[in-house]
Amino acid sequence: MPVKCHFNLSRSSAVYYAGEQISGTLMLTIIKKPLNVEGVHITLMGVSTTSWQEADKCLPQIEHNDSTGPTEPPQVYFGATKTHIEQTQQLADSLILPPGSLQLGSFTFQLPNEVPGSCRLPHGSINYSLQLTLERRSKQAKRFQHRLVVRNRIEFLEPRPATTESSTLCLSLPRSVFVPGQRVAYQLETSKSSSQLVTRLCQCIRYESHQPVAKFKKVVRILDESSCLEDALHLPLTAPIMSQRSGDLIEITYYLETLGSCSEPLRLPVFVGSVAPPVDTHISLSSLGFVNFALSENEVLLSSINQLLPHSYSRELVPSSSGKYNEQLKLLRRQKKQSYVRIALRYFYKRLLPAN
Repeated sequence: MPVKCHFNLSRSSAVYYAGEQISGTLMLTIIKKPLNVEGVHITLMGVSTTSWQEADKCLPQIEHNDSTGPTEPPQVYFGATKTHIEQTQQLADSLILPPGSLQLGSFTFQLPNEVPGSCRLPHGSINYSLQLTLERRSKQAKRFQHRLVVRNRIEFLEPRPATTESSTLCLSLPRSVFVPGQRVAYQLETSKSSSQLVTRLCQCIRYESHQPVAKFKKVVRILDESSCLEDALHLPLTAPIMSQRSGDLIEITYYLETLGSCSEPLRLPVFVGSVAPPVDTHISLSSLGFVNFALSENEVLLSSINQLLPHSYSRELVPSSSGKYNEQLKLLRRQKKQSYVRIALRYFYKRLLPAN
């Protein structure tokens, strides 16, 4: 029996921040004959899941005589599930839904302040959704689902400069707080000019499993690297922001490390949130990532596309004086060309009419 469900949310983007309210109405469309239901309820679900597999080194590897190639070791599957929120509201009891479109009612849910943000990663995900259930007697229940995106607010108001050093090397960050899409500038000072140095911007994701045993899997991904003593590494626009709490199934952190052949590795944490201070004025515009030239009117007001996305409120604006701003706007304005008719009229006006 064809049934369609439409979730009319209070905002069209379906993007919410932790601590906000999710509200809306439900519209059902019955295509053919009436539908008997025993109950109608809607549920807000927020679940974290992790899963991966590893070779089981404890089991002995048996090789048969008739095998034509090496056998793969048996795999063990690890995983866990954690529910962050599960709230249900009853919309209707037993009733008959006639053919056509009808509104079932409204709903309101409150997101907790401490829920993690939505993400999809290679070995896990954090998903939020609204699920409408139509209970039917002696039949399988009909379920409809609408995905939601939940973001976290992590605001950094200060640049937080950081420095670490060893006997031969010093690594410093003018700022250690960023939003996705910005550049991570660093400076190196070394007493051995001949040493080979590589500086990397790394993302570290830790997954936790509960089955069959408690286990952790750490995946480190190099986002960008450079062999220069002073450079700015790119933080991807699509990078998820860092985790706020410890103990979740998925924890995301960032750090900057410098590796050298003649020195011990140096490492500094990098904090990635939803709000960060503006980019310093000495950073050149060519080093800024994901710049949309169509949105800017002059070169000092070029801004990152990241500020247009719902997960970021960072404004990468370089301050400038009003005089310089107006001059550059004049240069960018299209100059109007004088028509030949106007030039001819001006010529005859000066030649034929006597001057007063």
